[in-house]
Amino acid sequence: MAFSETVRKLMGWCPACKKTTQQTKRFYDFANTATIPGKTVNILEFQTTNVIFSANTFLFILLFVICFNLLMTHVEDISLFLVGLLLLNIPCYLLVLKTFEAAVLVDGSGIHLQAFRLKKLDIPYEEIERITSYRLEKRSKEMSLLLRIGEIAFCGFVVYMAVVKGEWKIPLLLVSLLPLILFAARKQKTQLENLNMQLYIKTKHKKWYEWDSYYSLITDENSAAEIKSSIERHL
Repeated sequence: MAFSETVRKLMGWCPACKKTTQQTKRFYDFANTATIPGKTVNILEFQTTNVIFSANTFLFILLFVICFNLLMTHVEDISLFLVGLLLLNIPCYLLVLKTFEAAVLVDGSGIHLQAFRLKKLDIPYEEIERITSYRLEKRSKEMSLLLRIGEIAFCGFVVYMAVVKGEWKIPLLLVSLLPLILFAARKQKTQLENLNMQLYIKTKHKKWYEWDSYYSLITDENSAAEIKSSIERHL
């Protein structure tokens, strides 16, 4: 599998995943989903685990960039560098495992996101301003060709740095991440399917530590329609 395609799958941007096994909607145990006081809501619960949260992708990228910069700029000894790679891989594995625990439950009190930024997030209906959906288009042949060229150029650069310049940090880093990438690709292939819709949920109030009031998730078309229609009935 091409390196960039594998990384894209790890990141959750996989608009054209092939269906391998039948994805089942199953119940997820969410706590503290009390009904809204003073309001009687009569809807069927909907839950799905065929989902990826963009916020978890951001956390992974942020963790990787910070650790990568620290290792590349502050560690010269190879023994310390290898220890740093081990310490980097541990939280990366834990973050990937947590990412695949993601789930969405829609019930009478609102929408509940499991493993969103590594925790459970409850969004009551009265806090939701609007919800929009976008189809993730399949990558064109031209873009695929450009990515292939970029992969070849990147591999050539790594070989040049290792052989000509004697720079061993980048090759060691890539080799250490390869099992993690293959593990994540395998998990996505067996656990997720048809991730071709992206939903944006805008809330009325933004938390102080957030950049904006949007919550994004990627799921299949049927789940996206169910989530969107359930929320719109209460807006």
